[in-house]
Amino acid sequence: MSNRSTQEYTRRFTLRLTDKEYKYLEKLLQKNTYCQNLSELIRDMIFRKKITINTYDASLHEVKLQLAKIRNELQAIGVNINQITRHFHTAMDSESRLAYAEKIVPHYRKVEDKIQELFTILSQLSRRWSQK
Repeated sequence: MSNRSTQEYTRRFTLRLTDKEYKYLEKLLQKNTYCQNLSELIRDMIFRKKITINTYDASLHEVKLQLAKIRNELQAIGVNINQITRHFHTAMDSESRLAYAEKIVPHYRKVEDKIQELFTILSQLSRRWSQK
């Protein structure tokens, strides 16, 4: 098969469309990953070539935001845990170590809560995807 850019098209074909049809084709062209103009798109459609369309699921936008927020919160908790752990290892007496160990417990509980949030989001996504 020859390269599209080197192919010479010698025949002209005129087609009339309604505004709605034309807008539909323009939308397909914007989402298409391969065709550069409407002529290419229509040729591919006529000759039943594979047309690749990129889609964006807007309902996943909120999920992405939630996941990003949880990721940031987990990173902040991780920083706190690392700081407490560093102090724990530098402490000489057992009382100080015990105090640092007690300080770290609430942070691990926060991690558990965030993991539970993740499982909730993932179960909602899996239900949504299994219905499609």
